[in-house]
Amino acid sequence: MELKDLKRKLYKPESDFEERLKVPELFEPEKEREKKSSKEWEKKEKKLFSLSSGQKKYLLIGSISIVVVFLATAGFMFWRGLTSFDIDNVKLEINGPERIISGEEVVYKVKYQNNTKLSLKNIKLIFYYPEGSIHLSSDNLIESLNLADLEAGQENQVEFPVRIIGLKDEIKKVSVRLSYEPGEITSVFNNQAEFSSEIILVPLILNFDIPKELVNGQLFEFSLKFLNQSDVSFNNLQIKLDYPSGFNFKSSEPQSSEENNIWTIGEIDAGEELEIFINGDIQGEEGDSKPFKAQVGILDNDQFITYSESISALKISSSPLSAIQTVNDSSNYIAEAGEKLNYQINYKNTTNVGIRSVVITSELKGNALDYETLDLKDGSFDGNSQTITWRTSNLPELEFLGPGQEGKVNFSVRVKKPLPINNYNDKNFEIINKVKVDSLQAPLSLKDIDIAGQNEISVKIKSQLTVQAQAYYKDDLIANSGPIPPKVGQTTTYTIKLRLVNSSNDLSDVKVEVFLPPHVKWIGNFNPTNSNLEYNFNTGQLIWDIGNLASATGILLPVKEVAFQVSITPGLANVGHLLELIGQSKVSGYDNFISSEISGTDKPIDTDLPDDLTVSSSQGIVSQ
Repeated sequence: MELKDLKRKLYKPESDFEERLKVPELFEPEKEREKKSSKEWEKKEKKLFSLSSGQKKYLLIGSISIVVVFLATAGFMFWRGLTSFDIDNVKLEINGPERIISGEEVVYKVKYQNNTKLSLKNIKLIFYYPEGSIHLSSDNLIESLNLADLEAGQENQVEFPVRIIGLKDEIKKVSVRLSYEPGEITSVFNNQAEFSSEIILVPLILNFDIPKELVNGQLFEFSLKFLNQSDVSFNNLQIKLDYPSGFNFKSSEPQSSEENNIWTIGEIDAGEELEIFINGDIQGEEGDSKPFKAQVGILDNDQFITYSESISALKISSSPLSAIQTVNDSSNYIAEAGEKLNYQINYKNTTNVGIRSVVITSELKGNALDYETLDLKDGSFDGNSQTITWRTSNLPELEFLGPGQEGKVNFSVRVKKPLPINNYNDKNFEIINKVKVDSLQAPLSLKDIDIAGQNEISVKIKSQLTVQAQAYYKDDLIANSGPIPPKVGQTTTYTIKLRLVNSSNDLSDVKVEVFLPPHVKWIGNFNPTNSNLEYNFNTGQLIWDIGNLASATGILLPVKEVAFQVSITPGLANVGHLLELIGQSKVSGYDNFISSEISGTDKPIDTDLPDDLTVSSSQGIVSQ
């Protein structure tokens, strides 16, 4: 129906209309959207269920794959839970005493436990002992053990007995490392642990018995007691003493093993006590403190390991009567054979009271002294005791020595030359003089005090090392050739000999040095052929390196000698002159007794050959 017809009919009374096709509904936007969505889903659903057979097959395979992956992942997670390994679940610990006694045997217990779900294989345990340990397995401070497999949930324990040595309050640490392979895993895992013990007591006791005060230069004796308070024996022990500056060691009982301050004890039983006696004198200023230190321990790889130690000190005080002496104005003089020794003894009353009837004695010792040369003023000499005495009868000043009064006495004596070397024990000559200043009438105020002053001085005799250079044309060691006298343009060869003599002390680092002039040629022929000779063609220097040279070489032992050959070819300028064959010879070496270097020289040698009796001096002059 057209719009105009509808309008006429609408506004015409009693007009009839056709029925509606359907009942009108209220318009709701949300419902319209739902209807639309529902229709779209229906379309998709119809499309889905309308897949082809191939698409449905691929969809089924994909679903099955997802299920398989899920099941595999779940299985792996389950298996991993059964086979996983955590190193923290392997427990390792050390148990032992936290406080120990040095030298006492202790036991460290190493416990290891497997709290994992895997067995531990190829187990190796390494135990590290502290320094100063003594154990039976070996001398090594590291002990390694191969252990049996440890199953899941199992534990085991290993014991390490050891005797630990150390100082009081010292902390000793032990440690352990456990290596293993868990289950089928080929990697090596490591666990570590450590434990510390403190030494609270040292049963090896060292005690000094030493004077509290001494005067400068005083001779004295002290002792060192060593006690093993433990219940066990100790082996290979050494006692080492460190002396203060100014202490001069004289002797000990028993004798020291080395260097006057080390004694090898070997074994000392439980409860055993030893004592060492040492003699010496002490030098120092009034008020000085002189500490003595003793240590007991073992020598391990040239290193002294201390088990126990003790320190004691004495004080230098002034003696009522003091004595100080010098030799040739020195308190530490080294002398030579034949030398004159001038002794001076200074004495003094150091108190504020007078001292009567003073006596001075000087006791000389040493078979290197020539007593026939003794030059003595005022005093008297006793040849039997080799003692010089000054008293009031020959030195009136000693009748009374007032407060602070001092004086001096002198004498001289020579060292023998040659030294008395009659056997191989005649070596290391030393002259000792012991001086004592005392009184026969000590004042009442000093009656409880040792008023005597003492002093000792030692003079060591150095070895006499000489070199003698000789030249020969006719020699039984090396044959020579050429004209004698030497002629212009012609070559003549000579044999040079260097001879060494060493008197009284063993020497080391001995060398002879000599220079050949430019016109002298080194042939390279020498005897003995094993001699250590080195010639420098650029400088003309010849060095003969001997090394050690025993005492009495050339006296009781054969002379040390080397011979070598040189040549000259004179020129016109040399006509009518002697030619020098070698320059000055110089020998040097280290004297082990006096701890110092010594040396000697010999003059140059010309072609006049002073030691070859077959050649006259005129036959050494160059001719045409």
